Amino acid sequence: MATKAQINANRRNAQNSTGPRTQKGKAKASQNSLKHGLTARKPVINLEDQEEFEQYRDRLFAELSPSTPMETMLVERIVNLSWRLKRANLIQNQTIDALNTPDTDSPYAKLKKSFGMKDPDALHPELKLGYMAIKDFSNDRVLERLLMYERRMENSLYKTLFELERLTLVKQIDEKDVMPTKNNLRKSVSSMVT
Repeated sequence: MATKAQINANRRNAQNSTGPRTQKGKAKASQNSLKHGLTARKPVINLEDQEEFEQYRDRLFAELSPSTPMETMLVERIVNLSWRLKRANLIQNQTIDALNTPDTDSPYAKLKKSFGMKDPDALHPELKLGYMAIKDFSNDRVLERLLMYERRMENSLYKTLFELERLTLVKQIDEKDVMPTKNNLRKSVSSMVT
């Protein structure tokens, strides 16, 4: 059991380590738990270019041209999912390259060597995401798990695209005022029956 003096000392010491105080420091600390970025909260991780993402986003918005808040929300989701899908493909390629680099015999030894240094980019900076994925998945069926993430993102992307297409078609039908009313449908059905 801690003594009163130890408790007071711990409280005084805790005042010295309150974490980052600046916005820049807080932004950097928020990336501490980032592993491979496939489930990141933000669409752009610190290894990606925000400006490239914005250009990609603008191109998709121009192509899909949403006109309602719901369509805008769906297009935003399409942008984020397709960007993550691009990242998943990049991670898979880097993981395969990282597993096949001729530094040592085993991928795990390469990983330990890479992450044992102060600078994880020291060996192969172009394979950073691949090494992060190997480390995150503890080298256990890493490619299988990456494919699982990719399939989930693809399914979500296709469902979102389908929903956007459905909304667009419904809106086009409503604009043409071709949508039959219940009374017109009943009359049509009863005339076909008799």
